[in-house]
Amino acid sequence: MGYLKCIEVENFKSYKGKQEIGCLKPFTAIIGPNGSGKSNFMDAISFVLGEKTSCLRVKKLSELIHGAPIGAPVANLAGSSSEYRIDGKSVGHNEYVSRLETLGINVKAKNFLVFQGAVESIAMKSPKERTALFEEISHSIDHKEEYDRLKSEMMKAEEDTQFTYQKKKGIAAEKKEARLEKEEAEKYQRLKEDLANKHVNFYLFKLFYNEQDIENMTQDLVDKNKELEKVSRKREKIEEEIKEKKKEHGKMQKEFAKIEQQIREAEVDLNKKRPAYIKAKERTAHMQKKLETARKSLKAAKKVNEAHENEIKSLEEELEEIEKNQQEFEEQLAQESKSEGRDLTLQDSQV
Repeated sequence: MGYLKCIEVENFKSYKGKQEIGCLKPFTAIIGPNGSGKSNFMDAISFVLGEKTSCLRVKKLSELIHGAPIGAPVANLAGSSSEYRIDGKSVGHNEYVSRLETLGINVKAKNFLVFQGAVESIAMKSPKERTALFEEISHSIDHKEEYDRLKSEMMKAEEDTQFTYQKKKGIAAEKKEARLEKEEAEKYQRLKEDLANKHVNFYLFKLFYNEQDIENMTQDLVDKNKELEKVSRKREKIEEEIKEKKKEHGKMQKEFAKIEQQIREAEVDLNKKRPAYIKAKERTAHMQKKLETARKSLKAAKKVNEAHENEIKSLEEELEEIEKNQQEFEEQLAQESKSEGRDLTLQDSQV
């Protein structure tokens, strides 16, 4: 199995001047911060193995030169095509790709590097597309003609085998059918004899149980007759009790009629006293209405009396205030008249 020992780049993308990256081992992990050149190293490997420019994250070949993305390339591109070399010898693209395929590197199938999104892209392919990809990677498509020929021969052999199997199966089915018919006939004869024996046993069994049923029914009949005699005696006793109850019922009917007569007499007496009762009831209702009216009038009079008392109290307070003012005014007049040598007195009409 081949592997890369080292990569030599000169003014490739972020690698200025001639650089040698290696030594590489069969399993090498490349780590580093963002912008340190990890992806450019992958692009360098892809470029050497003949990958297309569009897969190298550039639009044209000249952008692979160091400084080209910022408009200051360190070298000028002599042409727009790539040159392929094996051991220092210039070869064509097809020969270069063929030599890579001898090492297990298929440029079309991209089986040498796994780019970002490649796994997701393969997973999103249809089963038919994935099959075509695997056939291209494994070179199984080169054996398609031989595969189709062998498949045709296999299908013909399967058809012949199936025909022979069906023929053998038919013969076996006929033998089985004949054997089943024989077994069925023997089984029928055995069942017929068994049925006859079972009929005999059935009728003997039925006869035995019929005799037992007759004996049991005879005994039941005797028991029922005895029970009937007991019931008859009990019935006679109940009939005697019913006669006694009827006599008692007659006495009760007479007493009931007497009580009904007393009730009717009481109702007549009640009807005589009912007008006086109704009149007393009406008079009582009239007196209750008058009492209620008197209570309402008393309540209203109390309210009016309370209002009058409040008014009288207010007037008395006002009168007391006026008398007080009058006295103060008379005293003032008396003082003024003394000071002037006059004696003034208010008349009642001036108060």
